[in-house]
Amino acid sequence: MKNLINLLSLTVLFGVLQGSAQADDFYLTDHIRGGMTCVIVQHEVADFDKWEAAYKADAKRRKKAGITEMFVLRGDTNSNLVTVVFGLNNVTSSKAFFNDPETAQLMGAAGVTSKPVFTYFKVSNSGVEKNSSFMIIQHKVEQYDKWKKAFDQHESTRSSYNIDLVAVGRDLDDPANVVAIFNSNQASNFSDFLKKSDLKEAMEDAGVASEPIISTYKQTK
Repeated sequence: MKNLINLLSLTVLFGVLQGSAQADDFYLTDHIRGGMTCVIVQHEVADFDKWEAAYKADAKRRKKAGITEMFVLRGDTNSNLVTVVFGLNNVTSSKAFFNDPETAQLMGAAGVTSKPVFTYFKVSNSGVEKNSSFMIIQHKVEQYDKWKKAFDQHESTRSSYNIDLVAVGRDLDDPANVVAIFNSNQASNFSDFLKKSDLKEAMEDAGVASEPIISTYKQTK
């Protein structure tokens, strides 16, 4: 009986440890996954190379805070516009990290020239980024479930322009705001999609309630 109790105890302990490991592994990935919590950090820099060196030097501190880099992007039309997408183990501790005076000091020393904009969001579903061209769209919606259904149904139209979904999710601080990240093999596919597809009509039918904020980027190496 004693041996059976010890065996059961070990089984439970192993299950707890395995679950903890799987939770950590969830964010130790090169790709965004559905169910993850992420943040988009956007700001401008004076010199990208200087900023990048300082950013890389701060990697250990980010890791300790449970913040995992997904990808780093530079604006297509403004190469000093930097956007970084991170996966987060914990939103509260991540916000504490980004609000830490040390983080602000390091950003200043790295040459960040604009106030960083943070968008925390929960990923509902995702794909795998395969190319270096990215587009991020944010806007408000009247009713999320209605919009999400229409968004999913519009996948075939996006695919016809060689545009793949990287991640779509809902803003944690403003549930009416949605975030969608896309990937393509060339930036011109985005401009064609925005100009030539039925996107405007589809957004209206889906209940988009604000002017979309659209940015295009190149992934850094």
